[in-house]
Formats: sequence, structure tokens, C-alpha cells
Amino acid sequence: MITIRKATKADAQACWDIRNAAINKGCDGFYDAGDLIIWTEGELTEQFSRIVDAHFYVAEQSSDASPLKRVVGTAMLDEPYAQLEALFVSPDVMGLGVGKVLLQYIETMAFNQGIAQLRLESTLNAVDFYRHCGFGGEGLEEESIYCSPRGIALECMVMYKNLVRRKPVQNAD
Repeated sequence: MITIRKATKADAQACWDIRNAAINKGCDGFYDAGDLIIWTEGELTEQFSRIVDAHFYVAEQSSDASPLKRVVGTAMLDEPYAQLEALFVSPDVMGLGVGKVLLQYIETMAFNQGIAQLRLESTLNAVDFYRHCGFGGEGLEEESIYCSPRGIALECMVMYKNLVRRKPVQNAD
């Protein structure tokens, strides 16, 4: 079972680890290996921890066999820019719907806050996922370059989705 909750500072290390693992697994073959190393090197920072505590949501996984919950995904809504950020899923659950549940949760939250159109910058490996979830299409996507604070420039796709009312997503199997 997957549940979504507001992240706390105590989740920062798990969020950092998921981010790096997802980048290394998902982006392999789409970007230069040296750029991936630069993008993911280093330790958890206090700044990242503060951002997690203030803005992140996490997906937790539990099962009937084990009631212990494990953080398996992250996402953030940058409200002033109506932008989805930091949607990362642990490689061991990629393709199992965790990203979709997180995305639907953020879309619902954005819509309920009066955001009519959500924006994101997709890595090349995730473009098809976002298209499948209703982002992009004619006039709703454009090629761009993501300029990382770490000094690398990565091709990406800026994508938009017009939001509509949907039932809140709290839990999913």
C-alpha cells in the first residue's frame, strides 16, 4: 500500500538517497555519465533538509507482511511558480505506480490551491511518463536546458498540464 504524507526534516536523508538513486538509474543512457556523477555527488546539505521539511511530500510503502513504512518517493509543489519539482521514485519500485500516485496527489493539491496549469521540467528519460499522465502535447511542451547549480547543463523538456477537478488521492494499492 502507498500513502502520501507531508515530509519532515527526519525524511531528508531518505529523500536525498532516493533522488540520487533515481537519477543514477533513470537517467543512465540519457545523459553523460560524468554529468550524472556531478549531479549526484556530495552529502545531504542543511539547505536540502530545510527544503524537504518545508515543501516535500513523500510516498510511503507498507505491506500486509510488514507494517513498517518505508519512504519510496518524493515530490514537491513550488506554489509561486505552479511547478512540480523533485518527483523521484526509488529504483526498486519504479514502474509500480508510485510516481503516478505522487503526481496525482500534487495535481489535486495544486488544483485545490487555485492553480489551473502545472509546469515541470522533465529529464529526457521521464518525458514519456509525463506524457502518459497528461502533460505536454501540442503547445504544452518545449525543449529546454536545465542549468544545474552544480555547473552542468542538461537537456530537458518543459511540460505543462491543464488541471481539472479530481477526487483527492490519499491511498492507493
